[in-house]
Amino acid sequence: EVAYFDRPENSSGAICNQLSSNAAAIEDMAGTRLGVICQALSMSTFGVLLGFFYNWQLTITIIIPFVILLIATFIQIRLSSWLKKESDLIYSQASTLATEVINNMRTVKQLSMENEVSRQYSNMISQILKMSWRPDTLCAAVFALYWALSPMTLGLLYWRALILVENNELDMSNIVMISAFAMFALESLNVVGMLANRIGVSFAAAHAFFDLFDRIPTIDNESNKGQELTNFSGETEFNQVKFMYPTRPAVLVLNKLQLSIKSGQRIALV
Repeated sequence: EVAYFDRPENSSGAICNQLSSNAAAIEDMAGTRLGVICQALSMSTFGVLLGFFYNWQLTITIIIPFVILLIATFIQIRLSSWLKKESDLIYSQASTLATEVINNMRTVKQLSMENEVSRQYSNMISQILKMSWRPDTLCAAVFALYWALSPMTLGLLYWRALILVENNELDMSNIVMISAFAMFALESLNVVGMLANRIGVSFAAAHAFFDLFDRIPTIDNESNKGQELTNFSGETEFNQVKFMYPTRPAVLVLNKLQLSIKSGQRIALV
């Protein structure tokens, strides 16, 4: 329906910005990167299963860092997805402003509004910076955790292995094998963690596309329901009509319009 495009978030500039950025985000994760993620998850699962096959007591030692890594990856994906949704709203407003300024460049120049337009655009971009510094800081901490967790887990594995060897519960020949499988699984999961930011952005972009595809219009043009006019003669009458644009509610375009149009008559409104 026409009213959908009257909303500020659905202007031409906002829609073009959303379609281009969301399509690029989905394309960024499709193909090679999606294959890398599937490969990393399967290799990580395979490494843990082989570790349990050789010695479950030593393999279970990596479960704690393994779960920590999964939780950190999940948090980073959710943060990236949330930041993508919130920033897209501001980017849409900024794109709408830029489109209107470019289309009305002469008016902006004649009214000397260059500084005002630049100030509005800068304020919108500043909102994104203020909103994103906390999630970015947390993502940086998670990224540091990815690098620190591997040597810490390796030290924990050797410490646990020495205890099991002293208690004659583990052979020395299996230590290297189990440690290799454990670190193999952890490093494979690290690959997914490194791509968590892009995964979250892709999820948000896909969610936006599905919302657009699944949206049900308020006016169904193909519906036959409703009241049918039996005695329609073609005469139209406007009686005390008031009209204003949704984007400019303070400006009254039509004020108490009184107009009668007979059947077959042509009227031009300038």
